[in-house]
Amino acid sequence: MSAGVVVGRSPGVKFKRARGLAGDLTGIALTRGFFNHSVEALRCDSCGTVVIPGRSTSGL
Repeated sequence: MSAGVVVGRSPGVKFKRARGLAGDLTGIALTRGFFNHSVEALRCDSCGTVVIPGRSTSGL
């Protein structure tokens, strides 16, 4: 796995279960930032799969 970042622009990169009319205005935010958004990620060198590790919501 190679470490890197996923980048995007406002309103950021989101995860959605399906496409919809709201586009990228709704969904779970994967990136942080104001104008240029980014999140740390890992990419498999052999198959190209990109993994974005989750953020803890437990406060630990």
